[in-house]
Amino acid sequence: GLVAASVFGIWFLKREGVPLYKGMDIAAISISLGLVFGRLGCILGGCCFGVRTEHPIGVSFPPFYPSSESQRRAGLLEAPHLASLPVHPTQLYEALGCLLITAFLLFWLRPRKRFDGQVILVFIGAYALLRFVLEYWRADERGGFLGLSTSQWLAVPALLLVAALWRKWRHRPPQNPGDRLSSRK
Repeated sequence: GLVAASVFGIWFLKREGVPLYKGMDIAAISISLGLVFGRLGCILGGCCFGVRTEHPIGVSFPPFYPSSESQRRAGLLEAPHLASLPVHPTQLYEALGCLLITAFLLFWLRPRKRFDGQVILVFIGAYALLRFVLEYWRADERGGFLGLSTSQWLAVPALLLVAALWRKWRHRPPQNPGDRLSSRK
């Protein structure tokens, strides 16, 4: 979905004559804010849940939610009609993290950016780091390899991509939005 959305987004920006890197910077803020609402949906649906915790911040999900089903299969719950034991609300952690990323991008970085494309690169890097760390508290069964989850493995090339593109994009001349828009008339 992310690849298809990216390809469509780039196509759309080009078709509409929006300077690509400026458009990606605008999209970064929207994507980050969209992730906040997406993770709120996750807590309502009970997916993306965390590991067990005894801390007061732990949440219990109703019977038959993914966390209670997972705990029942692991032998932690005696019957399927029981609520889950308290787990870290990793969905809320990620929603809060994405809200902080959004605020940083919008209110601090955007007014100070040094090149077009910087906002999207900072977003990708910050989100990759957030997901890498949060995965240590996630418990849903998505698999992994060599002690790292799929999301952690995806965060590594994302960070490498950010580093490579940062070097390349920071030396690019700024885009003039009037150049493309006037050529469409």
